[in-house]
Amino acid sequence: MVEIDFHSSVESNTLYREAADALRENRIDSKFLYFTPRQTALWREVFLRHSPLHGNSEFTRIYREAFARVAERTGAKRRFLVGLGCGTGLKELELHSTLAARGGEILFAAIDASRDLVRESAERLIAAGATHHGSLVCDLAQAGDIGRWLDDVGGDLPRIITFFGLFPNFLPPVITRLFRAVLRPGDLLLASAHLAPVTDGIGHDIPAAMNAVLPQYDNPETLIWLSAALEEAGLENLVEPPEMKIGQIGKIPAFIASARWKSAAPFEQWGRRFTPRPDEPLRVFYSLRYTPALFENLLKREGFAVERLALTACRQEAIWCIRLG
Repeated sequence: MVEIDFHSSVESNTLYREAADALRENRIDSKFLYFTPRQTALWREVFLRHSPLHGNSEFTRIYREAFARVAERTGAKRRFLVGLGCGTGLKELELHSTLAARGGEILFAAIDASRDLVRESAERLIAAGATHHGSLVCDLAQAGDIGRWLDDVGGDLPRIITFFGLFPNFLPPVITRLFRAVLRPGDLLLASAHLAPVTDGIGHDIPAAMNAVLPQYDNPETLIWLSAALEEAGLENLVEPPEMKIGQIGKIPAFIASARWKSAAPFEQWGRRFTPRPDEPLRVFYSLRYTPALFENLLKREGFAVERLALTACRQEAIWCIRLG
């Protein structure tokens, strides 16, 4: 059995309160898109069908290159590999293999809001030879004490922390707060971000770049997955099917899925009373699409040291190494 800890942020009372707070703000909390086994399975279908990682060798190339550069820097010593928002753990598995080829023991911990994904990721790395003292199910946006948990599990081992594919799903203040919670001097954090594939950094071609990527989001599998989240929340009869559009959140290009309320009739959910406003659709999902310049400037303004390790030729994804400044 894989030893898994559960943070207070995923206790039932906390989850219901946060779900209600989000609905009060006319949105679905993003963690509830992945929370049940059914939602995890539907998300996996989206990933397998529409992630460019599966159809474009450029996306596998940048991970290989980034992992090789990190392995050269860290050398053959005991290290603590942390999958922060681990998902299936497949990228962490490849990183583990690259590190293990240089020798030394690797301790691994999986951290995610989904118990199923945490277990899958941990089991995958254990089977590959990683040492495992524990993994954690938690809400990354709420677990401000996650650094103390990492200290308890990994002690003073130098950390290599992965944060792959999650930048689009968290607002910048949440990410910078999380990074400050988990990073210590000398730690490396590897982050990838899905990008708006512009050619001039921030320029005028962002709308065209976003339209080029839109099919990765506006497709039947993604809309089925998002509809399942509405069903899990008990809202499927109160809103229309979700629609995916291009917009902005905090001046960052974004894909936003919204569902229009069918009426203004009040309803009760999670012990609270809500009154919809039909002129303001419920936000079900968003995915921010940075440019490299937007990404790097954001983190540098917050005091982090940022180094770009690799960028796909199509400019749709990049990997950075992030440290405390």
